[in-house]
Amino acid sequence: MLAPTSALAVASVPSLARAETAIPVQASYEKNRLTVETDDGNYRLRLQNRLQFRYAYPFDPDPRSLEDLNQDLSSFMVRRARFKLEGHAFRPWLMWNFQYDWSQPVLRDFSFDIAKFDWLRFRIGRRKVLWNDERVTSSGRQQFVNRSILNDLFTVDRQQGIQVFGRLFPETWADLSYYAGVFTGVGVGSRENDDQHMMYSGRLQWNVFGRELDFSQSDVEFHQQPAANIAGGVAHNISRCTAFETDARSCRALPTPRSDGSAFVEPGVAEAGRYEVDQAFFEFRIKWRGWYAKHEQHFKRVIDRQVPEGAPGRQTDLQGTLYQLGYFPHYALPIVPRPLELAARYAWVNPAAHVSHDHQTELSGVANWFFSGHANKVSVELSRLTVADPSTRVTEARSRVRVQWDVSF
Repeated sequence: MLAPTSALAVASVPSLARAETAIPVQASYEKNRLTVETDDGNYRLRLQNRLQFRYAYPFDPDPRSLEDLNQDLSSFMVRRARFKLEGHAFRPWLMWNFQYDWSQPVLRDFSFDIAKFDWLRFRIGRRKVLWNDERVTSSGRQQFVNRSILNDLFTVDRQQGIQVFGRLFPETWADLSYYAGVFTGVGVGSRENDDQHMMYSGRLQWNVFGRELDFSQSDVEFHQQPAANIAGGVAHNISRCTAFETDARSCRALPTPRSDGSAFVEPGVAEAGRYEVDQAFFEFRIKWRGWYAKHEQHFKRVIDRQVPEGAPGRQTDLQGTLYQLGYFPHYALPIVPRPLELAARYAWVNPAAHVSHDHQTELSGVANWFFSGHANKVSVELSRLTVADPSTRVTEARSRVRVQWDVSF
């Protein structure tokens, strides 16, 4: 008698599974990407590939020593090969982002944004730390073939953690954008931290004319009204890392000597939490009528916690500065083709501020031809790079040529 009763009881319980109803979707291709979206607007998928083909002579990476400077290499390369997916799910304000690089290979981005309010947004996962413009701006939206000689030394790069950001008092004289984050602090090559310390970062940006600038260089949009920002930021971290790069070996040692002339200990050898790193930057950017100008000033202090207070090599201070200016000459001389942009950049770094004859400089010029904005452009860049060696007190300079085609589809 129990079996029929049990069967009746089960039959009377309503199903917990919700009936699935197919939602119509629409597909389109615009702005150099494929978009698939449901008719109700709650789900969207955007797909895009980006390839970066580059030729470089006599070297590609920025030289950090006289040995680097004296290479003689002629190279064609697929510098970047990115596959990107982004969109939203469940609601338009629940946004996600995925990016993979086939050329390294490495998972670059995988994050979820809660963006219901412009004044308060959350980002969870693996993404760039929202810090200085040069690093946050995509390599596909740079004004030059690549970032300046400051980047490798001062970037906080990509990290895994949570960020909060937003915009306050929009379109007023007090228009502000703020960014803050807490991260594991060992880059993206490791799943877990090396100790209990976290990385902390913050950026505060004043949108001078009540117009917020995206993280994108060159005034390809042609701003009729000036859009500018003045920003500053700080970061703090205790870990094995003194530098970062987005690859499987993300946590790195600075490629320049410490204040006592010795090398920074590689993360694979260094004790957990060996280095305490404090950084700060100042930044100015403006776009107006085809002009793009920017300035960044960086400071970084690395303390080796394994070295006694006051002993040589315990503290190393780095300084760097960057000036950049570009213009579309068509707007002054209509005879010049509109897609052509010319730009110049000067950068200077001192890897150990208290060591004499220890600096590196970059003077670069570039000509860009925009077929379809940043989505399809060719760049020809000429640089003069100088390295001063503190141990030999020798200063040498070398020219570098790079040609690049960057295309997204």
